[in-house]
This record gives sequence, structure tokens and C-alpha cells, in this order.
Amino acid sequence: MMTNVLTSAINEKDVENTYRHNFLKKFKDMEITSPFGCDGFGVSKISKVRTLMEFKDDVNLSNKADLVKVLAQSVFYIKKFYDKGIIPPSTIFIGDRNECVAIHVNDIIKYLEMDLNWSIAPSQAHTIGELVIALMKDESINPFVYASNHFLDCIDKVQDLTDNVQRKVLVTDKNITEVFRYFDEKVLGKTKLTTNERANLFIQILVNKDDNYLHPVSKRKTVVTKSFGEVSIVSRDAFQSFFAHFASSYSPSQKHKLAAVVDRIIDDTTRRKQGEFFTPAIWVDKAHEYVASVFGEDWKEKYVVWDPAWGTGNLTRDYNFKELYVSTLNQSDIDTANQMGYNSEAIKFQYDFLNDDYEKLPVGLKNAIENGKEIIVLMNPPYATATENSTDEGKHKAGVSDTEIKKLMDINKIGKSKEQLYSQFIYRSIILSENIHISVFCPPLLLSGDSYKGLRNLLLNKKIFTKGFLMDAKNFADVKSWGLSFSIFKSKK
Repeated sequence: MMTNVLTSAINEKDVENTYRHNFLKKFKDMEITSPFGCDGFGVSKISKVRTLMEFKDDVNLSNKADLVKVLAQSVFYIKKFYDKGIIPPSTIFIGDRNECVAIHVNDIIKYLEMDLNWSIAPSQAHTIGELVIALMKDESINPFVYASNHFLDCIDKVQDLTDNVQRKVLVTDKNITEVFRYFDEKVLGKTKLTTNERANLFIQILVNKDDNYLHPVSKRKTVVTKSFGEVSIVSRDAFQSFFAHFASSYSPSQKHKLAAVVDRIIDDTTRRKQGEFFTPAIWVDKAHEYVASVFGEDWKEKYVVWDPAWGTGNLTRDYNFKELYVSTLNQSDIDTANQMGYNSEAIKFQYDFLNDDYEKLPVGLKNAIENGKEIIVLMNPPYATATENSTDEGKHKAGVSDTEIKKLMDINKIGKSKEQLYSQFIYRSIILSENIHISVFCPPLLLSGDSYKGLRNLLLNKKIFTKGFLMDAKNFADVKSWGLSFSIFKSKK
């Protein structure tokens, strides 16, 4: 009898070996590995079983408090599968020398959305009170506990749970870049869309499948999209296979998180070459806090606000404004933002801030400038330069900074800072209107570097530095360590 073998086990390793042996005996083709350091991950292609295994020496699985401690550890392992874009286990098997249980991953999937410190070791997950309490209160977590001598019945339960529900990989802010690369290569293939358009289409299909779908009739290699019309793909099968593997239904909060990182996808492909970085929410909130301390808590109602490097709106989309203008280099960014309903109150427009003429600005924004309204330019401009320096991690980006504003800075003898894109954004903001206040994320060399003297003199002649904060860029984006600041310059007028 199996129970005799288990009860006579000397330690947890003996328990683990006994259960592993019986899994392999039941599922002849099963392979058991230990990804991320888990006790076991059993995969049987024939039976379609994918089960995470947790083994303990002697715990009381009939006691929910003890069961929850093991489940908390399992939640952390499942999270690692999702974050890496790997098809996760569909079931969790927990066994000790006396008892065993099987549950479906659906029972704990909602806990992956919790705001926890996911970096800690899974073995320490039971110390996170918030997670443990939530699991304890969850009435849906109430599995039948099998005695170890009925192990085969518990294995049958694993099979039953597997057969009833098919698990798909959720696309999350952790695995989204890897998933996009798969989608770009295997589904889109050699489409004529730019990288920006590909990334935005990818997000739009995920968050708005009703308006972005396979052509229903004759065009088998075509996706009908709201923003880009009909787009050719590798094959219909490739599209369907992708969504058989990755989930296509998301909650509003999940959709928000996906759209929030479209900038990161582009950042990891082409935007990094231009020095653009998406702004994490924690630093957006901190920037708004600082702006409010300078201009008043009602600044969003009192002032005209313009973000000329908007992307998909990380600096503004979680807030409401009375008069907001947002512009970005790529129309596809605006299309994604509109499909997500971001800043519906704003005037959104495609605009090349460093090259386009003043006359291309919306009438309302031109009126605000010409009538002397106070305007807050709130921006996180690109940091790229045409030469190598610490702010672009030593990457050569020749030609990136060749713009009309650079030419103007050269004519007006602003100096070497003309090579930097964020310097060009600041320069144009200065010369647009004396009534513009500048709130900007940029490297602190603006206030300290010798090559920025010309720009600094112009800036501080027109504006007053009022407040700011300094951080390490590695806490802002996935880059090496260098200084990054948020600075507020108030118009002297």
C-alpha cells in the first residue's frame, strides 16, 4: 500500500520521490522538471496534464491555515510562469505523507493581480499577510482532501480538472515584450506597418477584439482593424493559433495595464534608439504632486496643459483636465489611446514638436498662446543625442537629433546642448511663449553640465527653477544607472 511507503518516509525528499514515481506510473509520457526551483512540474502531452507539484513532509492539509501556506507558495510559482510567457500549469497538486489535494489554477488566478512584492522567494510567500488572509477568506478554496492511500483518486481529480478547463497564457505587463515578439514574427510577419504601428495593433487586438478581427469571408490572410484598415498576416491559422495559446479576454484593469506598456514594447525595439522611455505610474503621481505644490491643487482646472511628447498618455491618462492638449509623433499612439478611452476630454493631435510649423497647432492651443494664457508644458521628452554620452548608455545615434529646432539653436549659438533631443524640446518650449511653465523629466545635466550653459542661461533668464526631484534612472526604466530628474521651471512673467 502506498500509505505505508509514505508514512514510513524519513523526510520530505522521500515523500517527493514517492509521489513522483506514482505520477510517472500513471502518466507514461509525463516529464517532470523543476522550473523556477519548484518541487515539480509534470507535463503529459497525451493526457494534456500540466500540474505544479508541491511536496511537504508532514502538514495538516485539512487545516486551511496549513493549506493556504502551501497555496501562497504555489501562487508565486504560477506568477513566474505568467511573467515569462510560458503556458502555466492548469492544476496544482499538493501532497504530504498523510494527505493530498488537487485544485485548478482558476481558483487562485485572481491573486496574480494583487499588488505584492513578487520578487521575494516563493518559499517566503506565506509571510505575506495580505495574501494569506485573502486566501483564508476565499470560500471557493475548499478542496476535497484525499488520504494518501487514495492517491490514485487524487490523480484522477487532476485529470478531471484538466479535461474540464483549458488554460491560456495571460498577457501581462511582465511578459508583454516577449509575447509581442512572437506575435510580430509568427502572426504579422512581413507586413508594411512600422514598429510603432505593429505594437499599437498588437495592443488594440488584445484590448478591443470586437473592432480588430480576422476577415470573416474570403481574405484568409487578412485582419480587419479599426485603425489600420485591412492588414495582411502570415496566415489565418497563425492568428488563431496565437489566440488559442494566449488569452484574448481581459478585465478593464488588465486592459489598462496592457495599454499602459505599449510604450515599453516600442521602447524595447525602436524607441530606445531615440532615447524615449515610458513613464511609470509611481513617478507620474510624484510629478503631479510636485506640480500641485507649485501651481496649486486646482492646476488641472486653472491652467492650459500640453504634453508634446505624449506617446499613449502615461503622464495624463489617469487624470482629468479642463483644457488639455496632447501631441505625439505617431498617429497610431492616438488611435490606441482613443480605443482605450484615455483623456477623452483632450485635444489629441499628431505633431512633430521639433520639426512641424507653428501653424499646424490646433486653433485652441494657438489662441491660448497668442492670448497670453498660462500654459504648463508637462513632458517626458526623448533623451537621445547624436553623440555618445552617459545618458544614452554609449549607444551611437547619429542623425537622431537633426531637426529644425537644432538648426535654430545653432543659429542662435545655444551650444553643444543642441545635440540633445530633450534640450530641443525645452528650447522650443521656451521660445513658444513667455507664459509657458515647463515641467520636465530629463537628465540633470541641464542644470550642471558645461555643454548646457547656453541653454541654461536662456532658460533661467526666462523661467525660475522652483522645485524638482532627482532619481536613479534604473528605478525609472530598464537601463543602467544614471541621474534623472523632474524639474519645474515657472515663467518669470
